[in-house]
Amino acid sequence: MFSPEILLTLKLNQQLFTDPRRIALLKAIEQTGSLSQAAKLINISYKTTWDAINEINRLAPKPFLITITGGKNGGGTKLSAYAVRFIQLYDLLTQIQHNAFKILSDDQVPLDDILKTTAKLSLQTSARNQLYGCVKQIQTNGIAGFITVKLSDEQTELKVYITQSSVERLQLSAEKTVLLLIKAPLINLNDDGENSLPVTVNKITSDGQWSEIVLTLASGITLYASQPSNIVKQLALTEGKQTRLSIHPEHIIVATLV
Repeated sequence: MFSPEILLTLKLNQQLFTDPRRIALLKAIEQTGSLSQAAKLINISYKTTWDAINEINRLAPKPFLITITGGKNGGGTKLSAYAVRFIQLYDLLTQIQHNAFKILSDDQVPLDDILKTTAKLSLQTSARNQLYGCVKQIQTNGIAGFITVKLSDEQTELKVYITQSSVERLQLSAEKTVLLLIKAPLINLNDDGENSLPVTVNKITSDGQWSEIVLTLASGITLYASQPSNIVKQLALTEGKQTRLSIHPEHIIVATLV
């Protein structure tokens, strides 16, 4: 199994700022409240500890360590709030790197677009339908309106309701990549309403009360619908049958990176 050892090193002004060893040292200081105890904990010399901390504090935009003097406990050293947040960010970046290599062997995960890759890397939602596309048109009246999104198949277009404040907050513009989220129960079957698309029923799974229907566009995009089983029976849906679906523009959530 391909399991690279990822060692995140950060430099400032071309000088070493932090690496796994220095992060371990900072965590040990936070744990022990003492430079000398931290040095013993991770098995390095006190001088190495002192030099590393001096270098970090010299390069950092804000102090990393707070010295506590006197008091009934005799004082000590603790990390600043900025240092704690920095360590959290460092650990997060390290986790992202590990997750990135996990998806390398999955040919279904796109690596040519930051939004698509990020969504596959770390985004989990309750919406079964996650569709990628580019904004083709924005029509709002200053309060609300619609955007038209062309999906990744370069054929299918969906009209999405959106407020002007969301357009501004998401920094939407023509050709910007977006992710559309649609919950399965909000897809209407055998319907010629808005965003009406011809589909083929691929698979139907039922527990007796509810059914999940896997649908495929002619371009190959897969969609998931969820309906009461009695509705599926009334519509006479079977695997391989051609039908239509519709998605109300207000039932589509837009996500992107800003």
